Amino acid sequence: MTSPLLNLSKRVAVLALPMGLQTLLQAMLGMADVVMVSGLGAAAIAAVGLSAKLHFLLLVVMLGVATACSILVAQYTGAKNEAASKHTLALTLIIGSLLMLPFMLLFSANNSWWLSILNPDPEVVALASKYLFITAAALILTQWIVIFESALRSIGNTTLPLVIGGFAAISNIFFNYVLIFGHFGFPELGVAGAAWGTLLSRCLQVIAIIAYLAMKQHPFSALHLDFVHAFNFQRAKRFLLFAFPLISNYFIWALGNATYHILTGYAGTNALAVMGIMVPIESAFFALFIGTANASAIMIGQNLGADKTEEAWQLYRFFDRLTISAVIVFSASLWLASPLIVNHFAESNAEAATLLQKTLLIFCLLTWIKVINMQRIIGVLRAGADNNFVLVVDTIVMWAIGLPAFALGLFYFNFPFYILYILMYLEDTAKFPPMWWRLGKRYWLKNLTRVSHSS
Repeated sequence: MTSPLLNLSKRVAVLALPMGLQTLLQAMLGMADVVMVSGLGAAAIAAVGLSAKLHFLLLVVMLGVATACSILVAQYTGAKNEAASKHTLALTLIIGSLLMLPFMLLFSANNSWWLSILNPDPEVVALASKYLFITAAALILTQWIVIFESALRSIGNTTLPLVIGGFAAISNIFFNYVLIFGHFGFPELGVAGAAWGTLLSRCLQVIAIIAYLAMKQHPFSALHLDFVHAFNFQRAKRFLLFAFPLISNYFIWALGNATYHILTGYAGTNALAVMGIMVPIESAFFALFIGTANASAIMIGQNLGADKTEEAWQLYRFFDRLTISAVIVFSASLWLASPLIVNHFAESNAEAATLLQKTLLIFCLLTWIKVINMQRIIGVLRAGADNNFVLVVDTIVMWAIGLPAFALGLFYFNFPFYILYILMYLEDTAKFPPMWWRLGKRYWLKNLTRVSHSS
């Protein structure tokens, strides 16, 4: 007979691994346009990089909307209320589209005037203006994609988003190759080609998701979603009140993260080079843990929706132990592999390589704090919609503790970068006690299908 622990571990793997792989895929794909225009000159790189940052900020907002949908759908799935799940998905698609509409207009109409505020270089502004104009429609398409993916994951379907996401990534790189450089008889479009590649791949991704769901007669098929019934004032108001802290939390985090990177630019060229190397390493490292956190949120949410609060509590403890064990193994493995990473850069820049080695050591020693916070916030507290508490704590520790300490260390004390990198973990260290206290109070053990979001 199979043990309950083995069954639980298998279910976690089935949920977490596809989500982790897709997170890793998205992290790599996010840099595809920038990398593929790198041969077109500094202005092209700067323009696509600026555009990518703007798209990323809005993607964070989209993820806030989609996360609200996924939390509710997971709980409705646990409560076996399929109609409420469908209404929630339909309502989220409408609200997400309306939310992206003004940004779509901002990107497409007369965008040069505000881009010139962000970058004084006329050539960069002209290229970024063209890129944003072409990709403006991709905002709504991307919002639909992340909402459908989040809803599907909440009912346990993690394979479809991964497969279609992989297809979209390959198509994006292919379209970039063809349109940026003018292969197979197509014109050489440069930065505009990268923009068209992004838009076309998003179109294919949306079509693939909708077509598959329609073909399978899935409950989440657009043919089965009652948009008229789903969108009424009271239901929309309840959803927005629930989603607002999540959206705010994601956006404030994105701004803070961008601020750390902007400030790092004042620490010198080697510091920027090391950060450029660390970002993909961190993204790859965190990918699996984002997968396990999302798997935790789905499983805990389904148990809360089914009024199984004790099972939800035991799942929190299981995922806590799993995360701690995994982060120790992964950190030790990364440190053992660090000479391979450092030696790759040693010949071209010995000083940066030495700094990278110190930074990697700090990452391996301290990253467990960030990972456990991630698991407890994304995987537990948000599953029980304890969003206001998370928003308040995140905002205070980032903007009143983490960033001021980093700025003081940089501008007043002139600390070397590896000390500044340690200060980046001050935020998560300060966050650790209140999150642990909140979990112990069990305020998050709420059934949202009965509290305020009944169909």
